[in-house]
Amino acid sequence: MFSAASDGLGYRKAMKVKFAFYALAALALAAPAGAQAPSAAPARPAFENDLAGLAHVLGGAHYIRVLCAGKGDQKWREQMQKFMNLEGPPGTPRRALMVAEFNEGYREVEQRYSICTPEAQSAENQLKTQGARYSQALAARYKY
Repeated sequence: MFSAASDGLGYRKAMKVKFAFYALAALALAAPAGAQAPSAAPARPAFENDLAGLAHVLGGAHYIRVLCAGKGDQKWREQMQKFMNLEGPPGTPRRALMVAEFNEGYREVEQRYSICTPEAQSAENQLKTQGARYSQALAARYKY
């Protein structure tokens, strides 16, 4: 987790780094719009809903990427690891939530596609669109 310096400069720098990372993630995930993001459980704060949604989307996209491009392509898993590193040390509730959502997204998509098809590739593009929306929502929280 980022720690704030006594003069506040460290905290502002940390928030700018988070904003930049989420903004870059939004660009990396950007794809043609069209798919709707699934509704999230209302029990969590909006920020955690967006984190959970992004993790879920990355899990599904990771499954399709590996299915279609092979096990060597770990693009979305690596992106997820970067997000988790920003959100705190291993064992924290937020990271546990992110891991659970990533794995759930992976399993959900795994049940739908057993081979790489044009439909599976289209689903990855839809997931990228959803991921971009989540990333933009997360980045907006750090913009000032």
